[in-house]
Amino acid sequence: MAMKRGLEIRLLNYFLLIAMAAMMIGIEFFFEMNRAGLVAEICEVGGDPLLAEPLRHLRNKIVIMFGVFTLVVAIVLMTFIRNISWPLQHMVDVAERINGGDLSQGVEVQSRDELGQLATAINDLSSNLQEIAVFAAATGNAVHDRLEAIAARTEPPEVAAELQAIALELESLREFVALFNTGQDEPS
Repeated sequence: MAMKRGLEIRLLNYFLLIAMAAMMIGIEFFFEMNRAGLVAEICEVGGDPLLAEPLRHLRNKIVIMFGVFTLVVAIVLMTFIRNISWPLQHMVDVAERINGGDLSQGVEVQSRDELGQLATAINDLSSNLQEIAVFAAATGNAVHDRLEAIAARTEPPEVAAELQAIALELESLREFVALFNTGQDEPS
């Protein structure tokens, strides 16, 4: 289960790195603006002591902007993470069930982007495997029936024994194919 959320955790780590970088820039700016004497230096250079209040106001606005920026980035990245990692996790779950033999599984295709193409490929793969399993079962049944008919009409015991060996092999094939849930009734 630890692997199931690997992509989501990796994307969250990237977000945290971006957020930390933005916060470090904001903190550096805040401390620089609060540095003793900076406002006095600017007022002295500008020649107007009334510049102090607009500078403090500007500093406060910039701090608020960094906070809003961080919040917006967090919302956008969380939405992005959910729109990528959750559909991928669903496709991984379906692919694991198909790999486990349940060929009746499918993925709902909700987009035409790479995720939609992957969902379509999983559905096509499942469909192709279903066709192979159904064909193998039908062919195995047909050959088994013919071998039984030949064995019933054949006199030499070695031919009958060989036909019986082939029939056992076909029975093994039928049992193997029966392990797959194709979502269809067994062929007769």
